[in-house]
Amino acid sequence: MAMVKTTLASLMFGALAASAAENDFYQLTTVPFPVELKLEISGMAALPDDRMALAIRKGEIWIAEKLSTGKPTFRQFASGLHEPLGLAYREGDLYTVQRSELTRLRDTDGDGRADEYLTHAKGWGVTGNYHEYAYGPAIDGQGNLWLALNCTIGNGPFLDNRWRGWSVRVEANGNWSPMSGGFRSPSGIGTNLSGDVFVTDQQGNWFPTCPLIHVKSGVFHGHADALQFCRLPRATFAVEGDLPKGLTVVEAAARIPAYRLPAVWFPYRKMGMSTTDILADSTRGRFGPFAGQLFVGEFTMSFVSRVFLEKVGGEYQGACFRFRDGLDCAALRLEWSADGSMFIGESNRGWNSLGSRSYGLQRLRWTGKTPFEILRMESLHDGFRLVFSTRINRKTATNPGSYRLSSYTYPYHQAYGGAETDTRQLAITAAKFQRTADGKDAVRLTVDDLQEGFVHELSARGVRSQKDSFPLLHPDAFYTLNKIRPAENK
Repeated sequence: MAMVKTTLASLMFGALAASAAENDFYQLTTVPFPVELKLEISGMAALPDDRMALAIRKGEIWIAEKLSTGKPTFRQFASGLHEPLGLAYREGDLYTVQRSELTRLRDTDGDGRADEYLTHAKGWGVTGNYHEYAYGPAIDGQGNLWLALNCTIGNGPFLDNRWRGWSVRVEANGNWSPMSGGFRSPSGIGTNLSGDVFVTDQQGNWFPTCPLIHVKSGVFHGHADALQFCRLPRATFAVEGDLPKGLTVVEAAARIPAYRLPAVWFPYRKMGMSTTDILADSTRGRFGPFAGQLFVGEFTMSFVSRVFLEKVGGEYQGACFRFRDGLDCAALRLEWSADGSMFIGESNRGWNSLGSRSYGLQRLRWTGKTPFEILRMESLHDGFRLVFSTRINRKTATNPGSYRLSSYTYPYHQAYGGAETDTRQLAITAAKFQRTADGKDAVRLTVDDLQEGFVHELSARGVRSQKDSFPLLHPDAFYTLNKIRPAENK
């Protein structure tokens, strides 16, 4: 117990130190709400006219009005729902997924309360198991609604838990199809600006650390419990025989045709312990320099991270970075307001998380000052290109000694979690200044011994800004290199 307390204390100290520096660029405020309202936020959807819909765990939906004033009012819109864990707004109606169905909520008489609770889709298995959560919906680029179903954790027999651990795509008419399988507890689901669907999952059995997964039809994500449903008629993939043992995730992906590695791994503790919601920066610069990138919530360590993605060989991969620490509680849901602020819905649901509260709502606003950050970490055939958010001190940034780089992968096994394995220290043989097409300062790092499928952990603690010679606000980056980019044509 003493060791646990010491660990939590050290995490809290680090979070407070990081938060103080981050506050110059992104200011965090706590939104007041009525003391009698237990605001355990489990879903968020922006509405017109400075309003936001908030699902809460005990089965209600509330509307927060006049958000930009800092003193919103709250009114109940719906109640009696079974643990809604997501919310979406489309064409005047709200959609939320309960454990057993996707529900469309309508206010037909305009009195500000839902008077129609319509079943939009149902039919996946529900046994009453504690962990049979359902998450979503997220709306893809074609207007389909996507759900992610928790696997049934624990010992059976389970009479009807069909499609647990699978993603589900729901068409406009309510018809649905299972699309991919192999989730454990996919508590975050969202899209990028291209409308592609992504899910975060939780470290545990078959997941050595938390992943960001690109979801598409016919893909196995790694958790074995979903494989029992491959025999059903609508399954989109199959895995023949027993899963291999004693392999890394890279080796398993080479042996199991349907298994795809995540777009990004979040190294344990370094980048959190329990990833949650996914929010693409659609603010067009109102939230700072990260337009188009993804923000991801972190439950246990109560922060928000940032993800840069790119496609190599037709598949997503990229880098994750710390972004904003010091939240009141677990960051369960993220959403934009009309002014480009990020609202963070928080609830630790009785589990442990850093912070001074157990639930609530916080607002994150850009101050207009641009932090000195690694804006993008792009893969090259022989290394990486680092693109910076502000001008760099060229002497420090072109010194290979300003950087450290290592690579590692993870075990693929049924055990809970997994430590980094096959770690190597990589040599950076050159660091050359460049200017990007969009006018940003960049450095091309030439690296020996890149490894496909491995996380490449970069520390750039020696780099300084041109103005004031500041260090990077977040000097560490973690690039999941699933495919090495082909050499450029000469």
